This record gives sequence, C-alpha cells and structure tokens, in this order.
Amino acid sequence: MARPTPYVSEARPDGEAPSFFDGREAIAIVIERAWLAIAVAAAVLLYFWYDTHRQTPYYRSKATVLVEAQIPHLSSFQEAAAFGARNIEFFNTHIKALHSRTMMEQAIADGGLADRPGFTPGVGPGPQQVEAALRFVRISPVERSRLIEITAEHPDPEIAADLANALARSYIQQDLDNRMGVSIEAVEWLRARAEEFRERLEEGLLALQRYREETQSVSLEEDQNIVLARLKDLNNALTGAQTARIAVETEWASIRQQLEAGESPTDIALLLEQDGVREARRQWRAQEQAMEAVRQRYLSGHPDYREAEERLALLRRQFEQAAEQAVEALRERYAVLRERETNLRAALRAQEQEAFDLDRQLVRYNEMRRNVEADEKVYQAVIARMNEAALSGSLPASLIRMVDEARPARAPFRPNPRRALLRGGAIGAVLGLAAVFGLYFADHRFRRNEEVERALGLGVLATLPLVRSRSLTERALSAHLADAGDVAESVRTLRASLMMDPETRAARCLMVTSTHAGEGKTLVATNLAVSFAQDGQRTLLMGVDLRRPALHRVFGQPRKPGLAEVLKDEISWRGGLIEHEIPGLDVLPAGVYASRPAEQLGGRGLSDLLAELRKTYDRIVMDAPPILGVSDGLILLANVDRVLFVVRFGATHSLSARQAVRRITHAGVPCAGVVMNGVNLRSISNYYYYRRYGTYGYRYRAEPATAEGVAE
Repeated sequence: MARPTPYVSEARPDGEAPSFFDGREAIAIVIERAWLAIAVAAAVLLYFWYDTHRQTPYYRSKATVLVEAQIPHLSSFQEAAAFGARNIEFFNTHIKALHSRTMMEQAIADGGLADRPGFTPGVGPGPQQVEAALRFVRISPVERSRLIEITAEHPDPEIAADLANALARSYIQQDLDNRMGVSIEAVEWLRARAEEFRERLEEGLLALQRYREETQSVSLEEDQNIVLARLKDLNNALTGAQTARIAVETEWASIRQQLEAGESPTDIALLLEQDGVREARRQWRAQEQAMEAVRQRYLSGHPDYREAEERLALLRRQFEQAAEQAVEALRERYAVLRERETNLRAALRAQEQEAFDLDRQLVRYNEMRRNVEADEKVYQAVIARMNEAALSGSLPASLIRMVDEARPARAPFRPNPRRALLRGGAIGAVLGLAAVFGLYFADHRFRRNEEVERALGLGVLATLPLVRSRSLTERALSAHLADAGDVAESVRTLRASLMMDPETRAARCLMVTSTHAGEGKTLVATNLAVSFAQDGQRTLLMGVDLRRPALHRVFGQPRKPGLAEVLKDEISWRGGLIEHEIPGLDVLPAGVYASRPAEQLGGRGLSDLLAELRKTYDRIVMDAPPILGVSDGLILLANVDRVLFVVRFGATHSLSARQAVRRITHAGVPCAGVVMNGVNLRSISNYYYYRRYGTYGYRYRAEPATAEGVAE
C-alpha cells in the first residue's frame, strides 16, 4: 500500500524550541493512548450504570394552581396600600406560604396522609413528619404567567400525586376562609365608620347654612360671579375711556398751541378733518370759481353780479362759523372724556372694594363647603365599600383555583438511566482525556518530533520508520537492499537535510551517536553512509564503538582487526577495511579487541588517522558509542566536524537526551540535528501524525516484513 513521505522538520535558525503542542499533536496523543481513555470512560460509565440501578426510584407528580390578577378592594385607603397579583412580592408570598410548615401540616391532615403506610418511612406523625414531607415538595412559579406548580416527589407514585393535590386544595381552602373572615370584619368596621362620617356630614351642612344666613347670601358663588363680571366690564370701559381721552387730549393740545400762536380758526379747522368744515369750505371755493365767471360776463352793478357776491359772502361766513364750531366741539369733547374717565375710575375702585369684601366671605365659605363635600365623598365611598364587602362576604370569589390536578406518574423520574449514562459518558470522556494527558506528561519518552524539538532545541531532520526484520544486515542496509523503500527514502531525506546547511555540507567527519545503546545509531550511520555513497560521494563508514562493535555483523563478516589495531599501529587503515558490494563505500570496523578504549580514542593516533582520511574521502561517517554511560563518545567530539544525534521512538527519555545534548554543546561541537528512529507507521496514531507531513505524489511500495526487530 502507499506509505506516507517521511517527515522533515522546518529549519530553526534562531535555535528556539517550538511552543506547546498544537491541536493535531493533541489528537495524536489521544489516539496513541486511546486504550486508556476507553478504559477510564468504560469504568466511569459502569459506575454510573451501577449507581443508577442501586438507587431507590422516585416518582414525580405536579399540580398547578392559578393566582387571579384582581383582588377585591375593601376601602379607599386600602387601595393605596394594597398590592396587586402581578407584584413579585405578592407572588413570592404565595410561594413561601405554600412551602410553610403550617400549610404542610394542614395538607397532611386534610389528605389523610399522616398514618398512610410508606408516607415517611421511619418517621411517625408530628413535627418531624412535617419536616420530612417538606423535602418531598418543591414550589416553583411558571415564567410569564400567574401559575404556580406544586411538585411532589416520592417513591410511591400514588402518595406523590395525593400529596401535591392535598397541598393545593388545602391552600385554596385556607385562602377562601381567610378572605371570608376578612370580609366579615371589614363590613363591621365599615358600618361603624359610616355612622361617624354621617354625623360629621350633618354637622358640616348645618354650619354652612348658618354662615349663609349670617352673610345674607343665598349663593356666594353666584354673587362672586356677578361682581367679577361687573369688575371686568368697568375695567374694559375705563381702558376704552383712557384710550379715547388720550387721543382727544393729544389733538386738543396741538390745536390749542396753534390758537395761542395767533393762527386763524379757519386754518386750524382744516386740520381736524371734520365733514362739516370740509363741506363748507368746498361750497365756498365753488362759489369763488362761479364768481370769477360772473365777473367776466357782468359788471358790478348787474343784479346777477350782486347776487353772486352776496352768496359768496354768506358761504364764507358759514365756513368761518363751521371752523369755530369744530374747534369748540373738540374742546368740549376733551372735557367730557376727562370727566367720564374720572367717574369710571371711581366706580372701578368701589367695585374692587366690593370684590375684596366678597372674597373675604368666600374664604370661610369655601373652606366649610370643601369640608362638607369631602365628608360626603368619604361617606358615600364607605357606604359603597360596605355594600361590596357584604356581597363579597356572602359570595366570595376564588382568587386561587386549581388548574391541573396531579396524577400518579407511570415511570420514575429519578434515577434516569439514559441521563445517567449520558452524564457518565461525558464525565468518563473528560476523565479519560485527563488520564491520557496525565500519562503523557508523566511519560518522558519521545513519540513526536515536536517533543524532541521542545526538549532539545534541535530540529528533527528526518524520521526513520521501524524496520520489521530480525536480521541486523537487513535493518542496517535497508537503503541499499530496498532502494525504493520507506527507509531508503527517509535516509535520502536525511542526506538532503544535511546538505541544505552550508557548514554541515562542508563538514567531512560526521559522528552519529545517541543517548544510550539500542536507540539505532548503527542503523542510521550505516544507511546514511550508503546514501552518501549512492550520491557519488566517496564515503568511509568507521566503527568507533570499541566496546560493542557491530559493523562486522552488519556486513556479515567475522570479527577481524580494524580501528583498534590501526590505533595500536599493528595494521594500516587500508588493511582493516571490510570487503562488500556497495560501490563508493569503504567500511572500517572497530577491531578485535580494545583493552582501554577511552585512552585509544583520546590519543594522538586517532587525530592523525582522521587527518589522513579527510584527504582521501568526501564523507566520514562514525558509528560512535552513546554519550551517556561511557566517556568514549565525549572523547571523540574533539575530532569530528558535526554530530548527528539519534533518538528512538518510545524509548529515549527526554531528560537523559537533554543531558546528552548539553554535553555535546559544552564540547563545542555543532549538532547538525536529530533523527527520530523506529517509528511504527502501522500504528493509527503514528500514521495520522506523520502522514500530514508529506502529501507529494511519489509513493513507493516495499516488500512487507513479517518479523519484528529492534535496531541497534
């Protein structure tokens, strides 16, 4: 089948480790330990199932009552202090009253529940039984309505229904009894108050009549209206007289100044614009024009001439008389208007005084009348409320009534197996995930590339899949034996990643090491050397693990002299090479025996040997011993250019790996990166996790291996 492309970590030039794991890594963690989550969830689910079946079943019955919105009013002052049914305090009062001990005691007595078997097991009649019964009942309002639900819960469905109905009926009856008693008391109280207000009203009416007789007025209100009307008329008349007088006075002052200046009344009269003056002047002017015509036709002695002359003189005198009369009429009119204004002012003052006297009488009169009217209103209101109270007392309206009676439930509401299983499943899932992540944080073994990068601060250059073969040769030479397999492709990815860094590309001597033995450093070193050789680079694979040599077994050779003998100058390095069939690759095994490996590797002989080998080979790949446990690996660091660190999936611990990388860093040798070895791609979690790193179209098929194995 098609297999995923090996993962290549992104370059990190700043050297910073990635932050906390992302969502896809979290999913991989869950899939990897799904067995634990399933086990925890199953255990929790079984516990909830067991707990559900061991609980006593409870049945729930519900009765619903309606609280009416209107409440009968008993008196006017009660209206001001009363509360409406829509008031939240009023509604809560009903709820608290329904859940009171007194109400429960009455309901138990009315419903005959006190001696009923199974009502309150182990508790006999009395206060303790009431307290126990209260725990069976829950009172709750229905939102946006005037309904109250009375819910009873009991192991016996019949008792639950009877308890809810008994509580509702007892409360309704108690409310009726209370309101009937209040109505009777209210009628008696209102009757006494009505007699008091009747006597007060009679006294007020008699006092008001005596005051009318003393003031000799049938109706002071009508007298006041008449006086006010007169006062208004006089005020309007005075205002008109003042206006007229001011206008005439202004005109007369102007005429008088002209008379005193010696002007003729005929000239002054023309300014008055009187109709008689204008008519006389017009006739006089017309006769003058006619006189001119007569002079032209007749002589002075002619009769027509004398007649015309006499008529002209007559019209002139008439005009002068009209002018004098107009001036005199203006003076007389001014005098009349002044006198009229004076008289109206005096009449207005007299009327105002009469209005003031009447207002003083009305103050006392209005006070007495208001008292009488108030007493009459109160008396009528008390009589009306007394009639209403008497009627409501004889036929009391039901303000609280039953809407739905409680009925025995067919199935228990608690425990609810379905709800319990859902809750158990949810809690089990949460606890299962918590166990998975708790185990994840407690387990320090590497399983994902991000874990390696976070812990070591180094990029993962490649991921090598688990080679399922018992043969060391097949595992270590997978890149050669299966050229199109997953391992070969992963090793090519590792080679390409190393070549991307210019400094690593220039490094000739590359040391492959790990934290401890058994993490796959030999597999990585051998396959990487084969890949370099396949790339056309002359490569030397050197076994420098003198304590546990493995290269001779990889190539199927018996243990023969090698590096250990070369360092002791027993043979030349060329004499220690192993014969094999891979072109471009030379292999120098560790040798037969090394008495003191640390001293041999730390001597000058290895430095001289590497200097000579660098001249011959393009790449020198060292299969080195692990960093921790022995000092051989640390000694080799002084003679290499770069270090390739190998970690094994699910085996290498982060704490020890961090310590090993720290030692490499302190030695001053750059670490080219990390290789994740032994990833089982057949695992669901690993396949989901690692498949996302490669989606390119080139896929290869490899012959499936049947045997399991562990890399060196």
